[in-house]
Amino acid sequence: MALPYITLGSPTTGGGKIISGQSSFLIEGKAIACVGDKASCPKHKCVATIMVGDNHMLVMDKAAAQHNSPLSCGCKCIGDQYLMVGDNGGGLGLETIKSSNISSATSQNQIDSFADEQKEIHKIQFQIIDEHDQKPLQELLYEIYSKDSGALLVKGYTDKDGLTAIYESEYSPETIELFTVDLSKPLEPL
Repeated sequence: MALPYITLGSPTTGGGKIISGQSSFLIEGKAIACVGDKASCPKHKCVATIMVGDNHMLVMDKAAAQHNSPLSCGCKCIGDQYLMVGDNGGGLGLETIKSSNISSATSQNQIDSFADEQKEIHKIQFQIIDEHDQKPLQELLYEIYSKDSGALLVKGYTDKDGLTAIYESEYSPETIELFTVDLSKPLEPL
């Protein structure tokens, strides 16, 4: 079952909100929250940590938090946006396409200062098409890497139209690479 991802400002079952996120991946203009990010918790009078996320959606090598992801205080995250990703499992193989480099923010002040810098934000989305029959490739594992550092920026699966999630970044598509993993063909020996 697909569950909504958690973003900066999403509510929690304890009456708090998510207070940190990864600005390298935005959903509806908000930083996505991942394992290790923080939430306020008025119920337990503490700052809690997101403990579990979706291991099939990694942002800066951290699992993305989803609706009902548990917090260290015992409360849970509540999804309040509409981006959902379905998953049928992982894969191996490798092909290259193109894609951007970013940094993560771990506090509200960093997120605010990021927005205040007035940098141009690019919305990047790829559609992966079979080169033989020109049909979209569904539920295909993809990984987006920085061309400069080689760091893994985000990982996910294409949707029913062969589209990746929309990736919002201050960097252009020319500064990132998209790798796909296709299990429909046997792997070549190393």
